[in-house]
Amino acid sequence: MIGLVIVGATSYVMGTKAGHRRYEQISRNYRRIADSPTTKKLAGVARERLVEVLSTQRKLPPIELQPIDAEQTVYVPRR
Repeated sequence: MIGLVIVGATSYVMGTKAGHRRYEQISRNYRRIADSPTTKKLAGVARERLVEVLSTQRKLPPIELQPIDAEQTVYVPRR
């Protein structure tokens, strides 16, 4: 019975140490990736794209200036 308790306690201690090391490894990798300039750039691009997709403002068609005569021009939609 005492042997079983010793084995259980040893397993618990070794498991928690191994679990803590794995947690630290995952945490370190996460911080390295999250602080990467590439990741920050990709997140910014994704954020801008998401704003475009979810925007409720109406998108106006592109326009260009078209001369009517020598003195006047008008805006017309581009096709």
